[in-house]
Amino acid sequence: MAALYLVHRPAGRDDLKNAAGLHGALVDAASGPTAIAAANALAPDLNGPFDSYTAVLVAASAQAGFTNCLIEGDVVGSAYAGRRRGA
Repeated sequence: MAALYLVHRPAGRDDLKNAAGLHGALVDAASGPTAIAAANALAPDLNGPFDSYTAVLVAASAQAGFTNCLIEGDVVGSAYAGRRRGA
């Protein structure tokens, strides 16, 4: 297994939202760019909805049995409206 990445829309980039409502993915990949490619492969009918998204390493390796997945809706930030918890 490779590393685990969260692919999400960068803060403030509402122009990158896709009509399907898929705004993130959690994927097993070797690097950030391959994580974005893996996310795009999960939604081939949407023509690269995750291009220009951010890929963040969340774990050095995925657990056995992990399955790449798409995330519907906002992934990061909307719950805090610009403020971080504890700020």
